[in-house]
Amino acid sequence: MIKAIKGMNDLLPQEVERWRWVEERARQVLGLYGFSEIRTPIVEHTDLFERGLGQYTDVVEKQMYTFPDKSGSSLTLRPEATASILRAVIEHGLLSSDPIQKLYSIGPMFRYERPQKGRYRQFHQINAERIGEESPFSDAECICMAYDMCKAMGLDRLSIEVNSLGCKECRPAFRSALKEFLYNSRSALCDDCKRRLETNPLRVLDCKNPSCREVVRDAPNVEEYLCGACSEHYSGVLRDLDIMGVPYSKNNLL
Repeated sequence: MIKAIKGMNDLLPQEVERWRWVEERARQVLGLYGFSEIRTPIVEHTDLFERGLGQYTDVVEKQMYTFPDKSGSSLTLRPEATASILRAVIEHGLLSSDPIQKLYSIGPMFRYERPQKGRYRQFHQINAERIGEESPFSDAECICMAYDMCKAMGLDRLSIEVNSLGCKECRPAFRSALKEFLYNSRSALCDDCKRRLETNPLRVLDCKNPSCREVVRDAPNVEEYLCGACSEHYSGVLRDLDIMGVPYSKNNLL
């Protein structure tokens, strides 16, 4: 008997009805916030994700379903939606007709991870992108929209955590301080994080290994390294979240 590929599941009729219920409520909230749906291919050129996600990220190095087509081009099943949406916006010149694009997509993504409860190699993602505007309000509005979406689905035990990693001007100073801190504790890091220490130390903050989590508890506070513009932007996001009535907590280890 041929079965479904490991980590990829069939959705039977009864389950499809529940999925539609979730998707309909998501679309209702997204529509209220002025977002329009966009649909992109599930297969893209591999370099789109290498550029968009970063060559040394775990997704690119370990988790992508990548294969050559018959012409020899390297193709990848999309592991996330943002890169594809940005590619479509640029390719079709959408910003020329409207300098601010509010787009969303709902669909399957693919990552080669170890299957476990709640984590599959084919998973579905609701994705929203606000392109062409960089303001505290736009960031806060997206967080508020996600909060309203969860409430529309009957989820009331929500925990929202926020953080800022700064910009390309101030992030290097934090990256350097974090790398120095982690280097002094490298013996307690997992093998993956020892490698990340050289390629992308910020990824250590995201590691779920208990030993690594213990180390980063005392890591440098990113807020202390934000430049004036980023600090003002971050404060503006928190202010707007307060005005919108969205509960949140700050987590500098995100």
